[in-house]
Formats: sequence, C-alpha cells, structure tokens
Amino acid sequence: MGDVATRRKEETRRLAEEAWSRLAALFWQRRPGWLAAGAAEGLTPPHAIALMRLRDDAPPLLGDLARGMHCDASYATALADRLEERGLATRRPSTQDRRAKELVLTDAGRAVQARLRAAFRRPPDALLELSEDELRTLLEIARRVSPEGGPADWLVS
Repeated sequence: MGDVATRRKEETRRLAEEAWSRLAALFWQRRPGWLAAGAAEGLTPPHAIALMRLRDDAPPLLGDLARGMHCDASYATALADRLEERGLATRRPSTQDRRAKELVLTDAGRAVQARLRAAFRRPPDALLELSEDELRTLLEIARRVSPEGGPADWLVS
C-alpha cells in the first residue's frame, strides 16, 4: 500500500512541476513585451514595477515599497525620486504617521500605470486560442492556487 501512495505522491509532484514549468515559461516569454512597455514610457523595469505597485486606495509608505520590492530603503527613495521627477508620483506625509512618506499617484502616473498594466495583462496568443470553457477552468484553478493579497495583487487590481 505504501508503494502505491509513494508513487502517487511522486506522480503528483512530477505533474505539478511540469505544470509550473510551463506556466513559468509562458510568463518569461512575455517578458520582452513588458520590458518594451516600460521602456516606451521611459521607465526601467524597477521604476515600472514601483509605479505599478502604487494604489490610490492605499498609497504605500516608502518603507513598505522597499519591502515589497525586496530592496533597501535608499533604493526605494531613488525610485520615488525618479517617479516624482517624471511627474508620475508625489510624496506626502502619511495619514497614519506624519514622519513617514507615502508615494501617491498623479494623474499622469495613473495614465502610465494603466498602459503598463494593459501590457502586463495582455495574454499570450496561445491562451486566446483556448475555448471559453477551458479559460474558465484555467481561471478557476489560477484563483485557487494564487493567494488573495499576495505579492502580485498590483498586477490584477
């Protein structure tokens, strides 16, 4: 009995690894388009990601932006400086802690953010070839395996 359970577990792992590898390959195939979208806006990848992480309903503190991007606070400050110079964001005192600064979208920043998100959301052609039923199944699975409030919420919000 243990042998069957072990083989099942190994097969489950093999299937999960192949599924994940194929999804990751789809992701990485789209990367050049995302880089081009950011470059078309005059943004480096870190600047584009920082801009896409900004939310009107919850402007991040600079420290939170640094943690979310896995960089140090001085680098997040440099990213904020550039976004401010471009007129895409502005800093303001936090509503929670006056000593901390929030990074807030400007109207120009919202427009650029919308174009970047549209580029990130553009699906690979292979997905558009699936039937509606297949897409509903894929979406149901994606919702089940991706956490709400996870690190990529800035892509889907």
